[in-house]
Amino acid sequence: MKKYVIIALAVVVMGLGVLYVYLGGLNSIEYTVENVNNYHLVGRMFQGKADAKEIEDYFFEAKDFAIGGTIDGELTILHYNDTTLAKKEIKLFIGVLLNNAADTLDLPAGYALVKVPAQKTIRATILANNAVIPGPETIEAKLKEKAEETGLIPQSFTIEKYLSETEMEIDMPVKN
Repeated sequence: MKKYVIIALAVVVMGLGVLYVYLGGLNSIEYTVENVNNYHLVGRMFQGKADAKEIEDYFFEAKDFAIGGTIDGELTILHYNDTTLAKKEIKLFIGVLLNNAADTLDLPAGYALVKVPAQKTIRATILANNAVIPGPETIEAKLKEKAEETGLIPQSFTIEKYLSETEMEIDMPVKN
C-alpha cells in the first residue's frame, strides 16, 4: 500500500513540475532601460481594500474595451505605491494604455484620462503565465536595483501592461 502512495505522490510532483515549466516558470525576467514617450491611459481610479470586487470588475471591463477594439490599446494597471494608505489598502488606475496618444475618443461612462509624463523607464518583460511569476514586491525590488545600477531615480509607481495571457511588461518610469 505504501508503495502505491509513494508512486502516486511521485506522479503528482512530476505533473506539477511539468505544468510549472509549461506555464513558463523557468523563463527569466528581462530588466531593461527603455525610452518612452509619456503614457496616456483611460480607465477608472480605485482606492480601497486589495480584495475588493471592484478591482476585478474594472479589470475585466477594461479588458473587454481593449480586446474588443472599443479602445485601441493595451490592458494596463497603474499601481501607486502610496505610503499614506491604510494597511491592506491599495490605489490603482485600471484601464487601457492608448496605442496612439493623439486619438480623440469618447470616454466610456465613468472613465477618465490620465497622462503620465515620462521619457525613460525601467522595464521588466515577463514571458510566463501569471500563476508562476514572482510577486510584485520581488519584481519592484529588481526594477529599483536596475535603476540604481544605471544611475536613474525611479518614480513611486509601476505601470503593468498585460500584452497577452503569457506576456506582461511592468514599467517603473524614472525621474527626468
